[in-house]
Amino acid sequence: MLRLNASSLSRAFGQQLLDEGAHLKPVFEQQLLPVISARLLDPSLQRSNSGSIGLGSALSLFLASHRRAPKLIAEVGTYIGNSAAAMGCGAGVAQQAVQLITCDMNPCTQLPFKGLNLPEGSKAQVVQGTSTNMFEFLTSKGAKIDMLHIDGRLMKNDLKLLSQLLNPDTLIALDDCEGDEKGHMNLDLLRRTGLIQNYVYVEPFPRELFHRWGLETRSVTGFLLPQISINFTRQ
Repeated sequence: MLRLNASSLSRAFGQQLLDEGAHLKPVFEQQLLPVISARLLDPSLQRSNSGSIGLGSALSLFLASHRRAPKLIAEVGTYIGNSAAAMGCGAGVAQQAVQLITCDMNPCTQLPFKGLNLPEGSKAQVVQGTSTNMFEFLTSKGAKIDMLHIDGRLMKNDLKLLSQLLNPDTLIALDDCEGDEKGHMNLDLLRRTGLIQNYVYVEPFPRELFHRWGLETRSVTGFLLPQISINFTRQ
């Protein structure tokens, strides 16, 4: 019998994203990477107790966002806005307006989409506050999230709110999914609440997959894929 686990799913999902997204390489290299690099080199954006996502995680978010084509993205953990930029850039390739809301207690930018050429009507909003503050705001608007990136520790009060905000096909990305880092802590919390019982966990893509794009890098971003988004095909 065929058995699939988080590791084998990682190889399958990552290979599909990288191979089918090969035509997006110029967008990633010429539009997104200069924005990310400039922010990393800007001393006014840095915070001593935080770090930005690496190249592999940025590419993973870029390709996954392009595949999902979200209209509304929510993010926990803004920092300098590089993960927000990666998701916005990936989603924007579909030529539909992208709305992103992100939160941080001490954000280092209010303009996570700055420097990107996104479709008209695209907008990013930075909430200076907790994830609960952001989720309460979204709930009050009756919003439904198409893609959620968690780069901070979820709070207990977030879980009931998330149950109202997630669609059956919401794509969830988890940063720092290695060892005992916060990604696995958030994954465990989501599992224990029953919020992701119809999802499958996908480990960060292995280093060798990025060789397909000529990159020597790694990712620490895991994904939660809705089971309804997984199909078996003859080709």
